[in-house]
Amino acid sequence: MKISVIVPILNEEKALPAFLRYASQWGGIDEILFVDGGSTDATHDVLLRYGHTALTGAYGRGAQCRLGVEWARGDAFVFVHADSLIPADSMAAICDALQSGAPWGCLTLRFRSYDFGMKVGAFASNARVRLTGIPFGDQVMFMTRQAYESAGGMPDFPLMEDYELSRRLRSIAWPKQLRQKVYTSARRFEEGGSLRTMVKMRHLRHLYRKGHDIEEIADLYRSSSRR
Repeated sequence: MKISVIVPILNEEKALPAFLRYASQWGGIDEILFVDGGSTDATHDVLLRYGHTALTGAYGRGAQCRLGVEWARGDAFVFVHADSLIPADSMAAICDALQSGAPWGCLTLRFRSYDFGMKVGAFASNARVRLTGIPFGDQVMFMTRQAYESAGGMPDFPLMEDYELSRRLRSIAWPKQLRQKVYTSARRFEEGGSLRTMVKMRHLRHLYRKGHDIEEIADLYRSSSRR
């Protein structure tokens, strides 16, 4: 089985060096596809420095992931955020799970933060996978091409594309949550206040489940983020 790693990026010049150092130690991966959503910083320069280039022309994480899949040669996909650090043993565990027949799953989340609220958030995220079968993108979702296509692919949403894809995949099979870790940046939460951001995202997911338009939810997310 060939495995493709797909990394949507947008203005990640600061996060990419550490990400790429970790990625250089991965085994079992056939390709890494970076998909840029319109970076205006030195993201592309950093990629070139490490021997990588990026696909362009898609805007928004959902669309970026879809473009990555269109170019991917793999029989399975691993969707990774650029501000996440994945040790070699964690990526090896993903490869083993896919090679052993797991249709989809995720890693165990740890935030790179000393904030107690972020520790609670990571615990809640990992518990959510066990209890509801719903991982999010920062937990490193992996899946076979067959599972991805059966679920209708990554939704081209401006927000919550990972949530919707997990809901669809859950109807196919329960996710395999690996004990190996991904160490994810807490910057999105810390910039807006960890508790405030968690409450906001929970409220937006509630609106989505109630059937509110995803574009309106995205506008609400953007407007609240500027406050």
